[in-house]
Amino acid sequence: MAGAKEKTVALNANEAALKEFEEGVRRSIRQADAGLVRSFKTKEEFLNHLKDLE
Repeated sequence: MAGAKEKTVALNANEAALKEFEEGVRRSIRQADAGLVRSFKTKEEFLNHLKDLE
């Protein structure tokens, strides 16, 4: 029965990871709705922003 227990542990870990991902998506949507997210029109604009962070 060790295989069943390992499968249950893996399912619980997957469920926890999925819940964490879902909450991250919800948080990102709330931040975007609140105007707290910066967007970029081009890849170059985004890369320049990253370079300026240093």
